[in-house]
Amino acid sequence: MTKYEFRNDEPDIIHGRGYVYNLNYHIVWCTKYRNQALANPIIVDSLKGKILQICRENEYTVKALEIMPTHVHILLSAKPQESVTNIVKKLKGITAKWLFEKYPETMKEYFWGGHVWSPSYYAGSIGVTTESVVKKYIETQWNRPFH
Repeated sequence: MTKYEFRNDEPDIIHGRGYVYNLNYHIVWCTKYRNQALANPIIVDSLKGKILQICRENEYTVKALEIMPTHVHILLSAKPQESVTNIVKKLKGITAKWLFEKYPETMKEYFWGGHVWSPSYYAGSIGVTTESVVKKYIETQWNRPFH
């Protein structure tokens, strides 16, 4: 099984043309009907590789990735121009089509309607500070010497 080594030496703050960002998302999506189609280590290994390829092609930085028998967890960073909805659509859409092409018999066994993924997903933003710290920072702006 291929293990992906996640790098911790990448900077948290990323500079783009006209913007600076640190946007990290924890995204989770499930198989349709919570079918355990992702229990096969060969499929899991291939799917990890495909997800990492999609992320590279779209300039998403993958910080963590794990595939469970019924769902996928990914922590990634993306440019501000990319909405979470578009990120999820790309990841789910491309991988669903690819899974049916690469493993047609297994996918047909679990997914008779042609859909691998449940239509829903979870997305949470991950930052370096807590919500209360940001609220306090904003609320105390007039108390600072530079306004």
